[in-house]
Amino acid sequence: MPYTLEDVTRLIEENMPSLSPTASKVIKLANNINTPPAELTQVIKLDPVLSAKVLKLVNSSYFSLSNQIVSLEKAVILLGLNTIKNLALSAAVLAQMESGKAHKDFDSEAFWKHSLAVGVTAKLIAQKRGVEKKVIEDYFISGLLHDLGVLAEFSVFPETVDRLLLAVESVNLYDAEDLILDGLTHCSIGHVLAQRWALSEELSNVLLQHHTPWDFDKPSELVLTVYIANIICKKHGIGLIMGVPPFEPDERAFTSLSITPSVENEILEVIEAEITKAMEFLKV
Repeated sequence: MPYTLEDVTRLIEENMPSLSPTASKVIKLANNINTPPAELTQVIKLDPVLSAKVLKLVNSSYFSLSNQIVSLEKAVILLGLNTIKNLALSAAVLAQMESGKAHKDFDSEAFWKHSLAVGVTAKLIAQKRGVEKKVIEDYFISGLLHDLGVLAEFSVFPETVDRLLLAVESVNLYDAEDLILDGLTHCSIGHVLAQRWALSEELSNVLLQHHTPWDFDKPSELVLTVYIANIICKKHGIGLIMGVPPFEPDERAFTSLSITPSVENEILEVIEAEITKAMEFLKV
């Protein structure tokens, strides 16, 4: 049966609860660049698990600081608002997904490896472009969470997933979804989930546009970066690849970002090491 966006919204509301109040509050505060570290620290202290994650992250090899940090407020200052926001967001999303009911044939380990690889690749592309350090982690988290719609799809449409799994033997997932779900895809489903969880407009756009950026007016640098990163990782079979791999990224994406396709080879030389390092972000 064909689904509408209203059906998707209802099924997500029934099957995927909202993010925790603490995580939502932290994300809201961190989105305001004028939020004092002390205020953010007070909110984080209300959640012992998140507090532990912040301290574990700041002392992990992901940041490789020379001295151990034991003060939560100092950790918040050193990590910065964006990193705190992304840590709270990723922790909350992972907690929701781990408690959810995924399809029996869904390979969550391979899924997260691909997601992690796209996050790492997007971050590496941003670094090579000289993107401001304070927003670099936004590229990582956008790549990490770009396929949230796949998780939602496999959780709320189990009877349709069986048909999708058969279809992706000959076409890519996006085209199979478009056919079987009558125009809906994990991108549009992910966008509904992003609205349900009150995610930022920038991240919501990544979830919606990362397969077809040219279907939208003036796709952002963030969207285009994740678009390229996703294709690179799929081409090289990193993590869960559903359906036939895509062709090369559209050259317009490289032109818009003022980079060349040679960036792919540069990234492949370091990606496995960077993925291992970035796993610290998910393990905390």
